[in-house]
Amino acid sequence: MHGTRKVRTTERTANEIEEAIAAHDRQVTKSGVEIWIGAEPTFTDRFSTAAEWRTAALGSDKEERARRFIRELAATSPGCVVLRTVGRQYPGESKPRWNFGIYSRRDGQPVWQGPPDPIVRPAPTNEQQLEQLRATLAAELQAGGLYTRIDLPDQAWGVRLLFADSEKRLQHDWQSDTDVRRARLQSQPIPDKGQRDALADRGVYLVAIGLCDDDFADDQNHVQVELPEFAGVEQWLRFIETLGRAANVVGIGALVLTGYSPPVNERVAWTTATPDPGVLEINMAPCPTLTGFYAEQRRLHAAAESVGLSAFQLFFNGEVVDSGGGQHLTFGGLSPETSPFFVEPRLLPRLISYLNRHPSLSYWFAVRSVGSCSQQPRPDEVSAESLDGLSVNLDRLFQRPAVDPEVLWRSLSPFLCDRFGNTHRCEINVEKLWNPYVAGRGCLGLAELRAFRMMRSSDDAAAVAALMRTLVAWLAQSDTPTSMIQWGTRLHDRFSLPFYLLRDLREVLSEIQDAGFGVEDVLAQRVLDDSQLVLGECDLNGARLVVRQAIDFWPVVGDPSAANQTSRIMDSSTSRIEIALELPASTSADESQWELTMLGHMVPWVREKEADRTVLLRGVRYKTFHPLIPISPMVEVLDPLEFCLSSPGKEQAWRVRLFNWQPDRRAYDGLPKDFEDARQRRSERLVVERIESAPTTTVIQSSALTECCVDLRRIERSS
Repeated sequence: MHGTRKVRTTERTANEIEEAIAAHDRQVTKSGVEIWIGAEPTFTDRFSTAAEWRTAALGSDKEERARRFIRELAATSPGCVVLRTVGRQYPGESKPRWNFGIYSRRDGQPVWQGPPDPIVRPAPTNEQQLEQLRATLAAELQAGGLYTRIDLPDQAWGVRLLFADSEKRLQHDWQSDTDVRRARLQSQPIPDKGQRDALADRGVYLVAIGLCDDDFADDQNHVQVELPEFAGVEQWLRFIETLGRAANVVGIGALVLTGYSPPVNERVAWTTATPDPGVLEINMAPCPTLTGFYAEQRRLHAAAESVGLSAFQLFFNGEVVDSGGGQHLTFGGLSPETSPFFVEPRLLPRLISYLNRHPSLSYWFAVRSVGSCSQQPRPDEVSAESLDGLSVNLDRLFQRPAVDPEVLWRSLSPFLCDRFGNTHRCEINVEKLWNPYVAGRGCLGLAELRAFRMMRSSDDAAAVAALMRTLVAWLAQSDTPTSMIQWGTRLHDRFSLPFYLLRDLREVLSEIQDAGFGVEDVLAQRVLDDSQLVLGECDLNGARLVVRQAIDFWPVVGDPSAANQTSRIMDSSTSRIEIALELPASTSADESQWELTMLGHMVPWVREKEADRTVLLRGVRYKTFHPLIPISPMVEVLDPLEFCLSSPGKEQAWRVRLFNWQPDRRAYDGLPKDFEDARQRRSERLVVERIESAPTTTVIQSSALTECCVDLRRIERSS
């Protein structure tokens, strides 16, 4: 009976989420604001210790999982075509990374009816089919009114043909033209100015046909076609239909399609899987509705789960963290012209100002590494000078009822960057808003919000997307305050603590609700869920002690041992927790005089009143391990972190110890099986014991105290 009841509850919750998402879509549609939304989910193997699932980008297992992942997606996308286009290339890499993609039409009509990629279904082939495919493809192109040439110079790989829409374009001395001999795209480094098809720029298209010699056995000796670059979707679709028909005529069983990335517009969906350090990154096609976004998220999560990949990690000691990558959210329109950021030019300035005023939107959903050294710093974490320049341009933008897209981009992009000027590593990325320096992909009217970790489930992803999409819809029509808050040290001191982040996030939800928008309760509950942060809790004579994981802001440090340093070393040895003592709202002033003692010093509380309770708070920073490079060698590791609590009048006292590992120091029996197992391990690390009397205390040094936190790294422990 219990199992049946659980299934019904799950089904009811799923229905409630779908109904809430449908209500959200109706609300956004009613507002008249067109908002497409996309994301970049990242998945990992949480049980693997292999480098590619921890820190490295590439690895044979990761590529194998990506292939299986694409196979699963293809099975749920009838009529799609699998493409292997050029991935990213970073300094120190000799050639681009692999990149597998699924290309389909949004109306459900088939894109591809030719042989499947061997990732989907391998099939035997032979070398004679190369010439047969070239000849058949040439005939099919000519039947479609195009002109072809096959009398081309010898080259290192495959047979080749050229085609164009006029005979004149092909009247050229191809024997001496180096472009027609070009090497395979994936075998060459990406030029500094990006990849461009020089022949396509001349109106001539080169198709190369050879045998695949990939390292994977399933690929070897299959026919491979390298596609040219096409400017328009219609032209690309016509060619791919022609190619599929020719391959079927020849009788090819499986076909590898590589080359330049395909063009996209609102008619098609293009989803790719590519390697990133520690994770498989999915660039999902943007969706016009949250309903579509949720369906796609469910499909991606299901495909990942089927190949043993996870959206989260559970550490041995019960800590719950993201996959190791983010899940950035991208907002735009059906086309660049209909982007909400151009239809209402004040939307993006309002969004920048709103995120500044509400730090919960920068930190509550973020990955573990936040702050000025992270990959998504806020504008006010970069520098005072940068924030001043941004504020000036925001003031000017708010004074104009309309502004040209390029002026909007140029006013904001120089200040939306990290402290090294990298415009990709920032909280709000506008590289694809209206950037004339990125050919083809720079002027799309898109803004990417990067302060989002990989959500644990498709339900959580939809809830967060609903919050941010509702916020964008509201700000597109709202005259919200435009001033920027100079948070100073309060930003990291106060908003490192879950208490203040949740208070701020509830204020966001309330403001949206009061404005006539809103996030349905079933989604808001997921947005506000803090259960994974709870390290332990306990009742103490009518008071409730709750210890939560807080945020720390890890610095980048220099490596004296490295002469020519190309990587960044981050000191993650400091942890921060939040100690909260919750008292009933009826507690009198005398009854709230609890004392907190650490390292022999009395630590003052921060007192916060809420409608249903009084909360005594203090954040605690301390060192949890010694890094390989001895950073802060005079600071001791505290394990366990110990503090004492004594009730008013010191009538009762408790010693509380928070261990980084099991209190008995034994090894764990493998990683946690699930979230409940992880919760149990976290709670076991918090040990609360009654003691006979409160310890003697001395005054704590002022340098160790801030408004909300105490830094135990600054205090010399007595012997």
